[in-house]
Amino acid sequence: MDVMTDRVNAAIDLLTTMVVESVAKEDGRDASDVLPIFLRSRTGQMLYDESSKLWWDGPAFIEEQYRQ
Repeated sequence: MDVMTDRVNAAIDLLTTMVVESVAKEDGRDASDVLPIFLRSRTGQMLYDESSKLWWDGPAFIEEQYRQ
């Protein structure tokens, strides 16, 4: 992996953390329960597909996509 790929992966991981924590807080759930559900969702899969460029958007947009 090159440095750019490492940075993109780190950004995706950070966005995932931010979205999961926000969903957990708003829904009164534990983040460890929300994380696997998010990762299996269409939004979670799209986020980890670099070609979708979903990671370019902020956590609020990603959360909105997830909730839809």
